[in-house]
Amino acid sequence: MKETKKFEWETADAEKLLVHSISGEISIGKNLEKKFSLEIELSGFKKDIEEYQPQVKRDGRRVEIDLFPHTPFFPDGFFAFGFFKLGVLEIQNVYLKIPDDLSLGIETTSGDTEINEVALNELRLSSVSGNLNVKSEKIKSLFVKTTSGDMNIGKISSSLKEMELQSISGDINLEGVFFEHGRVKTTSGDIRLMNVDPKFESLDVKTISGDFSISFTSRPNVRVDVETVSGDVKSDVNIVKGKLAHGTFDVGNPSSTLKFKSISGDATFKFGSSNESDTNRKSENKESKKDADERLKIFEEILKSKRATKEEIKELMITVGYKNEEIEEFLSNR
Repeated sequence: MKETKKFEWETADAEKLLVHSISGEISIGKNLEKKFSLEIELSGFKKDIEEYQPQVKRDGRRVEIDLFPHTPFFPDGFFAFGFFKLGVLEIQNVYLKIPDDLSLGIETTSGDTEINEVALNELRLSSVSGNLNVKSEKIKSLFVKTTSGDMNIGKISSSLKEMELQSISGDINLEGVFFEHGRVKTTSGDIRLMNVDPKFESLDVKTISGDFSISFTSRPNVRVDVETVSGDVKSDVNIVKGKLAHGTFDVGNPSSTLKFKSISGDATFKFGSSNESDTNRKSENKESKKDADERLKIFEEILKSKRATKEEIKELMITVGYKNEEIEEFLSNR
């Protein structure tokens, strides 16, 4: 049989909530009252459903809710995964409403987790194959670690102080998220950070073979450090002409840093705002061309004054991203 059971606990002076689960989808929403309200969909024998109770522990201002409490038929500390799943009792869906401004931790194995319209001081999620979807009013700090689950994070209206996201093969997708300090790491999963607020202070991205792409709401002032073995790096900033395997370049007057490191993953940087008018784009392109012309004049003056050889100038031009044909054209006329 199937049945939905409801539980409710006073939050008292709780500041931290930790939820343990194994499977079943978890949905976290806002409770306007100072209470934890739990609705849980169960499937199994009538007697098992009637006897089901999540285990709640309080330790000072910390509260733990174990959705798969230990069963007396197994040794203490042994999760009754087999007992619940193999023909006895199954948790299918979990709906938990909590007050704003808590620190929330969730540990799960294969269930998806959804965070909707609740303000949190901190969110920590650990999952093996479950996906994470976040649309929240406010999260001050975000820490997520998954193996193969995807992360879809967007519409957090306030700025994250700190963000750390790690995955093995799951993809990481962020849309319109504001953060001050970010660290994002995958092995083979792709990373997509879209419409990023340009006022971030630091972003460190690492992959083994996963691809990385980023765009901004408006052009940032950032120093970009790139290191890849065989991956391609492309940018809409003219200083990167085609591909850059290793090096550093600036966009505007740098006040923040963006680091990308990979073995074979590709990276795509889109620094221009998606809302720019064609007129603004043309104006910026003219400025970029002017800057490029100025650099060539500097290279020419260095050659004339014999402060560097053609080989040294060639190495310098490669470093800042000139194509081979552009380098050969410039040096052949000197």
